[in-house]
Amino acid sequence: MWSLRFDYLNRVYDVAIFLMSIVVIVLIGIKMFTIVIQLPEAIFNYTAYSFDTLITEILTFFVLIELAKAFTEYLEFKRVRLHIMAELASIFVLRELLITLYKQNFTWETLFGFAALILALGIVRTVAVRYNPRREHR
Repeated sequence: MWSLRFDYLNRVYDVAIFLMSIVVIVLIGIKMFTIVIQLPEAIFNYTAYSFDTLITEILTFFVLIELAKAFTEYLEFKRVRLHIMAELASIFVLRELLITLYKQNFTWETLFGFAALILALGIVRTVAVRYNPRREHR
C-alpha cells in the first residue's frame, strides 16, 4: 500500500520536474533572444544602461543554464545532487557579486558577506564531491 503511494508521488515529482525543465528551456530561449536583441544597442549606442542590462542578462543566462543542468541531473538520476546545487548557488552568488562590483555599489560588509557565501558554498561542494554516497569509501 505504501509503495503504491510512493510510486504515485515519484511520478508526480517527475512530471513536475519535467514541466519545470520545459519552463527553464523556454526561459533560456527567451534570454538568448533578449541578449541578441540588446547586443546591437549596447555595441553601437554604448549607453551605460544598455551595457549594464546586457551584462545582467548574460549572467542570468548562465544561472538558467545551471538550473537546467540541475533539472536534467534530477531526471537522469532521480535525486538531487548536492554538488550540482552548490554549483548553482555559487553561480548565482557570483552573478550578484559581479553585478554589484560592476555597478560599484558596495561596502566592505557586502564584500565580506559575498566572500563568506562563496567560501561556504565552496566547502559544501568540496565535501559533496569528496563524500559522494555512490562512491566506495575505504
